[in-house]
Order: sequence, then C-alpha cells, then structure tokens
Amino acid sequence: MVQIRKFMLVDNSYKSKILNGKKKTTIRFGNYEAKPGSEVYLAITPSDTVIAKVRITNVEKKKVKELTIEDAKKDGFKDVKELVKALNKIYGELHGDDEVTIIHFDILKKFDEGIPLKWLKGLNYREPVEIAKLYIKSKLKDSADVDLIIKKIYSEGLKSAVRRYGPKRVKNSLLKAYHRLYEEGKI
Repeated sequence: MVQIRKFMLVDNSYKSKILNGKKKTTIRFGNYEAKPGSEVYLAITPSDTVIAKVRITNVEKKKVKELTIEDAKKDGFKDVKELVKALNKIYGELHGDDEVTIIHFDILKKFDEGIPLKWLKGLNYREPVEIAKLYIKSKLKDSADVDLIIKKIYSEGLKSAVRRYGPKRVKNSLLKAYHRLYEEGKI
C-alpha cells in the first residue's frame, strides 16, 4: 500500500485540465491509501511545482476492466480506451485484473504562479504568501533584506519577488521568516 503524503504528483500534461476543472480525479496503479476529507497539494512533474491545493472527496478501488466511461471523463479522457492507454504509458502494461485507486478531488485553491514543492516542504506546508502575511501582521523584524523580500511577496506575490530578488534570496528569506514566526509561537 502506498500512503499519500501532503502532496500528489501529476504529469505536467494534465495541468490545464486540472485547473479548468476537466480533470477531477487521478488514477493510481495499485492500492493507494488516501482519506476523503484530506487536503493535499497537487504538484506537476517534472518541475515539482505546486499548482493547486485540493480536498480529496472520494476514493474508489477498481480493477482496470471495471473502469467506466464516467471514470474516463472525470479523469479528463474521452473514453476508457484513451484512459487505459495513458495509464499503460505511465505504469507499464496493465491487465484487466490489475487494481487501481481512483482519487476524486475538488480544487480548494489554485496557484497561478506555482510554488516549488521543496519550498512548501521547507515551510512545513505553509504557503509563502501565508508566511509573508503572518510575518508582516505580527510586526516581526529580521534583516533589512528579509523584511524587504517578505514585503514584496506579500504585496506583489511570489513570482514577482523571485523575478526581482532571485529564487535563492527569496527562499532563504521565507525560511528565516518561517523560523521567526515559529520562535515567536505564531505558527
């Protein structure tokens, strides 16, 4: 059994279907352990960029031969044949008696700019803008550099801050802000 963590990886080719609501499930080979009601981040591969936060609404176990046209459509495909072809491409050739787990989800929040998954992990799954907002509202101070970058994230977003100051400085500033918030008991 494979345990779903705080995130699920999906291929970049499905990004637009997920964000425009045409793909409302992900189908995994084997027995995946996912709990309805859990909130997880969807990250696209190979860039490992988080594009959305979702709530798992239902989890079904089926054999490949039991997949329906409805399953295919919810997963963003026109029919079962197209779905199975895509699954075979990802997992190798599947047979009718092979088990799959269908994970249904609703999007809670989209991240148009994307968040690097490793940053989210480093921030203990706190979103960069959430860290920036809490840091500023808590009137915390660090170095002038950290304070400036955190204000930029808060006012203009993560992408703008990265463009202006570079990914390394932004990441380090977020980590420092996170640790200050933690030390102060704010998170």
